[in-house]
Amino acid sequence: MLHNMKFFLCVVVQAFIMSIFTACTDSFDEINTDPLNPEYVVSGPEDLDEGLADIDLNATVSEQELEYLKTIIGNAPATFKKFLYQGMYNDYQRTTNLSHDVYGGYFACNNTAFLSSSPGYVYTEDYSGRRWDHFYKERVKEYAQLIRPFYYVDMEKYKNAYYISRIYMAFLTVQMVDTYGPIPFSEYVRGWEAPEKVHYDDAEKVYDMCFRILAQAVENMRPEECEFKFTKTEDFVYGGDERAWMRFANTLRLRMAMRISVANPEWAKREALAALSAPEGVMKGQEDNMVTIPDYAPVALGGIDSGGDENIFALCSTNYRDCVMSKDIESAYKNLADFEDPRMEILWYRPTPYASLENNIEDTSKDFNGCVIGSRDIIHKESSKHSVLRCNQTAPKVLEDMNWFGFSRESVWLGYAECQFLLAEAVLRGWVEGDVLEYFKSGIKASMDYYKILPQKTDVYIMMLHCLQDEDNPFEKNDREGMLEQIITQKWLAVFPNGNEAWAEFRRTDYPRLMDFQTKSGNYSSDVPQGKFIKRIRYSNSEFEHNFDNIPVKYRDSQAQRIFWDVSDTNNDQGERVKPNNFR
Repeated sequence: MLHNMKFFLCVVVQAFIMSIFTACTDSFDEINTDPLNPEYVVSGPEDLDEGLADIDLNATVSEQELEYLKTIIGNAPATFKKFLYQGMYNDYQRTTNLSHDVYGGYFACNNTAFLSSSPGYVYTEDYSGRRWDHFYKERVKEYAQLIRPFYYVDMEKYKNAYYISRIYMAFLTVQMVDTYGPIPFSEYVRGWEAPEKVHYDDAEKVYDMCFRILAQAVENMRPEECEFKFTKTEDFVYGGDERAWMRFANTLRLRMAMRISVANPEWAKREALAALSAPEGVMKGQEDNMVTIPDYAPVALGGIDSGGDENIFALCSTNYRDCVMSKDIESAYKNLADFEDPRMEILWYRPTPYASLENNIEDTSKDFNGCVIGSRDIIHKESSKHSVLRCNQTAPKVLEDMNWFGFSRESVWLGYAECQFLLAEAVLRGWVEGDVLEYFKSGIKASMDYYKILPQKTDVYIMMLHCLQDEDNPFEKNDREGMLEQIITQKWLAVFPNGNEAWAEFRRTDYPRLMDFQTKSGNYSSDVPQGKFIKRIRYSNSEFEHNFDNIPVKYRDSQAQRIFWDVSDTNNDQGERVKPNNFR
């Protein structure tokens, strides 16, 4: 808070000084231009590719605005770090853990006070509304404070930083679409100050704009050539490695292509092939994982040893104590193979009282146990009945392979394991040549390798998978829908605990086959019909109060309305599971 106040005062002083210097000008309009809310003069796309005119900064700035941008460009590294860090972490428990992480099948909420709010499909402004507010009140401003100075002050010097900032903005924006559907974006993508009543863009249009942002970035970045680059402390994800950012951009583009694969197969294939053939290609290993490292982590681990901002999942599990293992993920760990998934032992405790867990004492006499999502038969902040995430609370800065979710542990938002499953599906859809089964196995191996599981255990697990042992082995029968179910189920396990992706992929494919209890007995919502899974989160109350006329009609107050890439409902009107058809 103190830092923000200092920055604000600095900006005010700078603006005042600039007003003195411009006091002698003959232009009244120029005197009264607010540098914090500049009036851009659109120059048109004459010097731009026609296909990029709606995403490029095609405006002319005044001399006063340019001088202001020169004064703030020195703050860009700090702004970028905040943009990067808060992009996913900001109020995570409220914005994501009590919604996306539950809807995606990972966690059951064991706080009885929350059952009739977000985890029970009820829109809750103090939780879900914060995601909207953080994006539009903070992230878009940070983005503008990066791209405007980079572009107008010295684009050649800051070119790579400019495109990296846009890559990350596309990443955050796609998650907003996947959460809400249509969103305002056109007024923000070029760093302009949006009007008070901003129009909404169709979700397909936003996806298209993000596809083009990613393509433009990769095509125009010049690794190691620009004078300016982010340092390791400023870019804690890739340490200033611009090639890694390019591989992330291409992998994100592949993820997005897969998201629209059922809704628009031709468009999806075109984007996927472009991503795979783009400079640097997709992720090549674990070092390419898109991660957030907590500030709390020691400097040697990539943090700043600040004493706060711990790993969000460790906080949710051990401090807030609001989420436990779901019955869905317990079942997957135990029943997909004749060999228990070795990740379960690393990620979860057996049911044990919190008092014992605080001393790193686990009740090994019990078996891992999940809770049915939406169940009312739970006890608030109790861990002797259900499994919670493993976190060493006595040595919180030490990373242990068998107590994975330490307070210093990084969080992966898009990783190499997911990339392998994306490639498996790309082959399955006939977009590229390759062996579906080998990419499928590679995805499992990459996930196990990330958790430092011995290769021998991984090999046994894969060998004992029921889907590869059964007579109806879909990989041998060339059963595309059957193969996809296995790919998505294993990807769901691999991307844990990223509920953003888990929930989106469940809605796209209707895999894995999550239990239906929540849709019937755990549904407290009036706008999600009984027997149906929640399909989106409604817009913030502020939009209904100040921008109601611009909200698309069919998305007003409905959390049952599907987003464009979700082409069919999971359950019919009687609450019965519909057979998925992902190859139309």
